[in-house]
Amino acid sequence: MKHAWLIIAHNEFDVLRQLIFMLDSPESDFYIHFDKKLGSLPELHVQSGHLIVLEERIDVRWGTVSQIETELLLFETALKHGGYSFYHLLSGTHLPLVPLTELSAFYASHSGEEIMRFWPEDPGDADFKLRRYHFPLRNFKSSNSIYRVLCQKTWTAVLKVQKLLGIRHLRDQIFYKTDNWLSLSEKASRFLVDRRTDILRKYRWSFCGDEYFVASELMLRKAAFRIFDCKNLLYVEFQNDSPRSFTLDQYPLLQEKGFLWARKFSSR
Repeated sequence: MKHAWLIIAHNEFDVLRQLIFMLDSPESDFYIHFDKKLGSLPELHVQSGHLIVLEERIDVRWGTVSQIETELLLFETALKHGGYSFYHLLSGTHLPLVPLTELSAFYASHSGEEIMRFWPEDPGDADFKLRRYHFPLRNFKSSNSIYRVLCQKTWTAVLKVQKLLGIRHLRDQIFYKTDNWLSLSEKASRFLVDRRTDILRKYRWSFCGDEYFVASELMLRKAAFRIFDCKNLLYVEFQNDSPRSFTLDQYPLLQEKGFLWARKFSSR
């Protein structure tokens, strides 16, 4: 069973090296997207698998459609090589909490399924993030304080106007939220890539649309896919809506929680 590990990375390269080391095998190919904002790229090596660093690099901005663009680019690149049982979307701060043999056995037992972890239904969250027009978001977390403040104030004002006037779009679609870190079959991966233009148009003005687009688009053709809601797929702790960082020293304790993966890890 061949696996394509699709990794989005922009920092914590020691953790990324550890992730690759733990997944390296003759059945593993790694496709890595480094943020375009990076001036220099880290050295990475594999012993048994293959490593492909994407030449096309996107300037990824949190909360914007650039995250969806990056994920679709990774799926598209891996599909050009093809022949994978699963296309796994990971961050560079993931680590598996079980040995590779156990991880491989789990995926083998769910061959042909689309593996993701659904969040509880929250119509208010979907309405806010997907049915409102969110702009400008590009500098929402800019290191430049002037850009950041202007962006956030403009974004807030635009949302207030939309609420006052009752402006909403995508009213008829039902949206499903998952972690954006998931594992898809070749069939589902190709389905998304083939609909790239429509997806980017639909989610262009979304806020954190990467949390919604995969499950929501696949559920539009629910009968065509075997979707598995895996509750123990990923362990993550949130603090003020942001994932808490774990140290590598905490790894043994996290293994006891019964999940397959955890994020996000930091070497600092």
